[in-house]
Amino acid sequence: MNEKSCPYLREEGEKPLCMTSSIRMSPNSLNFTQYCTTEEHYRCPLLLAHTLMNGCRKSVARAGATRSW
Repeated sequence: MNEKSCPYLREEGEKPLCMTSSIRMSPNSLNFTQYCTTEEHYRCPLLLAHTLMNGCRKSVARAGATRSW
């Protein structure tokens, strides 16, 4: 892995897996080329969704509300 590649990408067997995906998806070839192997990984839809979900969970916990995810 080089400095430009996504830090959340892991090699598992023959396919790379995205660790930001809740179900550990393997990115398709377009996403892999566009996001995973470049500095553009910060614009990846899977990473953005993961970041938003974590923020939502923290906000709910801070508000004292209970919700099952």
